[in-house]
Amino acid sequence: MSEASQEPEHDAGHPPESGPARRRADALASRERILTAAEALVGDRRTTMAEIAAAAGVGRSTLYRHFATREDLSAALAQEAGREADAAEAQPSRRLAPLPYQAPGRLGRAQPLALEVTHVLDEVPPHLIADQLVAEARRAAGVAVALYIVDIDGSQLIRLAGSEDFPETLEAPPALGPEIVPEGLPAFYELLKRRLPRCVATPLWLRGRVIGLLLCVGAPVAPLDDIAKQGAAALELANDYTDVIEATRRRKPTTAAAEVQYHLLPPRVARVTGAQIAGALLPAYEVGGDWFDFVENRDGSWLAIADTAGTGPTAAGLGASALGALRAARRSGRDLVQAAESIDEVVRALGNPSFVVTALLARWHAPTAMLAWLNCGHPPAYVVDRDGAFTELEGPVHAALGAGDGPPSFEVAAVSLEPGDRLVLYTDGITERFVKGGGRFGADGMQRAVQAAGATTAAATAMAIQDAVMSAATDPLQDDATLVVLAVD
Repeated sequence: MSEASQEPEHDAGHPPESGPARRRADALASRERILTAAEALVGDRRTTMAEIAAAAGVGRSTLYRHFATREDLSAALAQEAGREADAAEAQPSRRLAPLPYQAPGRLGRAQPLALEVTHVLDEVPPHLIADQLVAEARRAAGVAVALYIVDIDGSQLIRLAGSEDFPETLEAPPALGPEIVPEGLPAFYELLKRRLPRCVATPLWLRGRVIGLLLCVGAPVAPLDDIAKQGAAALELANDYTDVIEATRRRKPTTAAAEVQYHLLPPRVARVTGAQIAGALLPAYEVGGDWFDFVENRDGSWLAIADTAGTGPTAAGLGASALGALRAARRSGRDLVQAAESIDEVVRALGNPSFVVTALLARWHAPTAMLAWLNCGHPPAYVVDRDGAFTELEGPVHAALGAGDGPPSFEVAAVSLEPGDRLVLYTDGITERFVKGGGRFGADGMQRAVQAAGATTAAATAMAIQDAVMSAATDPLQDDATLVVLAVD
């Protein structure tokens, strides 16, 4: 997206001012959007300037004209916070806390309970963690509080705990599966002001991900940021010991295949050395053949995407076996070729000639800015530049894993990635999607979606493609639509 297209638009009914006054007004509006976006993302200390620019809807050059360095932006935020604190201090109703306040990091109802995430389940039953978190937040805030999480398909916020005065569901911020895309928070806060004008939201941050929101009626007496951060870790830990959180995320029953598939996946948004990663899978309730995976190890960040033959429980079981082979190979210190050989061996050992897996395995090494990859019968990857132009990664394409009479030999390809480049891996459920008026979505559809959205970050790029695929036709998806995006910082 061009810089000009991201500047504030004027009401068609009121001609814009001209000359210096117009430029000053535009500059002030851009600065305000930047500060609003930076404040919304302040919960993640590793947020990049590019992500702040994307959330503010401005180009990087506009951001750096206002704030030459991250330190300048932090200083401006601190100055704004100081003004707000002075204004609050001037109001007697804000100076007096109407309810007792326990220090952040303590969790309990009648008595404070130290929150040490590694031991929290020794003190609080896992199915009660959400209720205890809301009780602590309510005591600290001095107002009514509710805890919301995102449905597994990212379509809505669902109240997990808290007062029934709050809506049971809300339209979700932009989300990839059950995780909120951080860049979408500023726009969501504006929508929240219109839907629930007296409510204030505090995001639950966990390693650059937003896994839920605390909503308060009115401004809290004490900030809930620390409670939200520690509560996010407690919820993540408790989720392995109870079905309460996952059951709330499901608006309708899932199939056995979809349930297996869902639990194969890593977090949807992650930061690794020198890059951001985002993944998406649609639909969330059906099929079961695709998966993606990523992890950061000493030898770099591994990315993988795969599509297994068949549908339903058979595809889910085959996918689980293939992913298990990949993870076992990684954890045994094997390289890309050896990992592909391990998956091929496992698929063949299942003894069914129709069992095959297409996959693209890759490894990103930040110090050298090199991406190594290996394609096993899978659709080609693309590199997207700063302008949104797609370039296909050219390299050897091997047979699908498990296909043919015997184990294949593999050849690894490599390419250097520049800052601002994005790598897009996908399954054919995206490119083969039928669109209104005939034809298929294709790689051209991905490029149009990214350029139209002006997406620059990994999460925004994945969101743009996901939304375009879903809106391309009214018919339900006939196949899993899966993608992974790596964006180089």
